[in-house]
Amino acid sequence: SSGINAEYGQSANKTGGEDYHFSDGHLIGTMTSLEKPYLRLNCAPSADQVRPEHILVKSLTHVVTRWKKDQNYTFVCEQLKSIRQDLIIQDIKNAFAVKVYECHARIALERLDTTEYNQCQTRLMDLYPQNPGQGNPEEFTTYRILYYVYIKNTSDAMKAIARLTAAEKDNEDIRFGVAVFNAWSSRNYYRFFRLYLDAPKMSGYLMDTFVQRERNNAMQCLVKAYKPAISVAKVTATLGYPDTETAMVYLDELNVVFTNPSKTAIDCKKTTIET
Repeated sequence: SSGINAEYGQSANKTGGEDYHFSDGHLIGTMTSLEKPYLRLNCAPSADQVRPEHILVKSLTHVVTRWKKDQNYTFVCEQLKSIRQDLIIQDIKNAFAVKVYECHARIALERLDTTEYNQCQTRLMDLYPQNPGQGNPEEFTTYRILYYVYIKNTSDAMKAIARLTAAEKDNEDIRFGVAVFNAWSSRNYYRFFRLYLDAPKMSGYLMDTFVQRERNNAMQCLVKAYKPAISVAKVTATLGYPDTETAMVYLDELNVVFTNPSKTAIDCKKTTIET
């Protein structure tokens, strides 16, 4: 099994939002509804309140179709949580479960819902070792490393990286995640924002959750390092903005003080950056 999974083998039970204590491998649901509200369970449900796997397969297809059509995240999130709940109640931990959690994780990332994303990610790290060859463990290992940057958890990120196997270290996605962590932890902002511009797959969504925070930190460093002044062109390049116009929107929001009316340089002595 992959090296990073060792760290998370027991962690899923500690995550909120999943009804593990009602898990029963002997229960097979009889409910046939494609849509079902997510239930706050106070006791073990009966079979007619739970959908069997073959119905859940149809339900997932139905929910994903609705997502593509309506983009109604509130509805889709509840329905995916409900599918996850039925999987857990019946103790289903197979390739289909991997598919459900990856699907929900991706949709949550699109909407920057880090709480729901993290529940799915944690469960996936439990499911991958039980389903070798299923899903996209390397891709989601990358997101896990990026999530640690988001929550500023250096020690867990370093532990996760230390546990990577040789094959994982050679994976293109994981190499990206490790490079982002290294750039972030060493405050190499130029490298960090270059990586952000080339983020593969859904890494850009996760980086969106912390890129503004890091831009503010970088600006604080630039203002201190470049007294008396720094050009807007230099700031644009360092912070990974595609053009000066986009950078100017950010700089105006920060209320920086410019050295001239044409706003080509920032007065580092008069500018204070709040982070």
